[in-house]
Amino acid sequence: MGERVLYSASDKVAYITLNRPEKRNALDDVTIRELRTYFQRAEKDSEIRAIVFKGEGSAFSAGADLEYLLKISKSSSLLNYEDSCGLKDLLQDIYWSKKLVCAVVRGPALAGAFGLVLACDIVFASELGKFGFTEVKIGFVPAVVLNLALRKMSESDARFLLLTGKIIDAGQALELGIVREIVPDDQIENKVATILKEFVSSTSGTAVALTKGLLQTIKEVPFDEAMQYSAMVNAAARSTDDFQIGVNSFLNKKKLEWR
Repeated sequence: MGERVLYSASDKVAYITLNRPEKRNALDDVTIRELRTYFQRAEKDSEIRAIVFKGEGSAFSAGADLEYLLKISKSSSLLNYEDSCGLKDLLQDIYWSKKLVCAVVRGPALAGAFGLVLACDIVFASELGKFGFTEVKIGFVPAVVLNLALRKMSESDARFLLLTGKIIDAGQALELGIVREIVPDDQIENKVATILKEFVSSTSGTAVALTKGLLQTIKEVPFDEAMQYSAMVNAAARSTDDFQIGVNSFLNKKKLEWR
C-alpha cells in the first residue's frame, strides 16, 4: 500500500493522490483497490471534513491501464465482471459520501478517471485540465461512468462526449458545469487548500452530511415523495447539536468557527 496511491491529511482535509506518473496515473485493479481503501479511511475518520483526489505528475489519470485491461479481458466473464465492479464500487462510495469530495485536475482526466471526477461534489481544474470519455475510440464502452455522466451534465452534452470520444479542455468543462473554477496551475493546490480551510471553519459537518443525503436521495424518488422526505429532514435537523449551536451563536451575535 502507498506506492500507487498516497494519503495525507491536513487541516481536516484528506488528500488522496494517484501516484503512477510513469503510467500517467492509469487505473488497474491494485490502484483502484488502494483508492477505495484510502477513501473509506477518510470517510470513517471523524476528524476529516473534506476529501480531495489529485494526481501526481502531468496527468490526473489517463483512465484504465490498457495493458492490464487487455490481459484480464482474456480471462473468464466472471473475473471481468468482478474487476469491473471494483471501479463501480469506488465511484459509488464517492457519490454516496456524506463528506465534501473534491477533485483537483491538472492534465488529462479520461475515461474511468473522468467518471471519478464526476462522482465528486466540486471539481477544480488548472488550465492544463482535459476531460473525455475516450472508450469508443479503442473499441470499448464507457459503461460504468455513463450513469454519472447523465447525472452531472445535460443528456445532450453527455451523449456528445460519450459517443464521440471527444476530449474537452478546462474552459469547455467549465461551460458545461463540470468544473467549478479554473485556477492557474502553479496556484491550484494552495488555492484549493485555502478554500477548504474556509469551508471547514464556516460550515457544520452535520448540516453538510444531511444536505448531501438530501441531494442524493431526492433524485431517486418522485417529486411529492422527495418533498415529504425533505420536510422530515428539515424537522430532524432542528434537534441536532449543530443547529442549536449555530442558531444560538447567530442570535447572540457570536462568531462561530466550526471544527
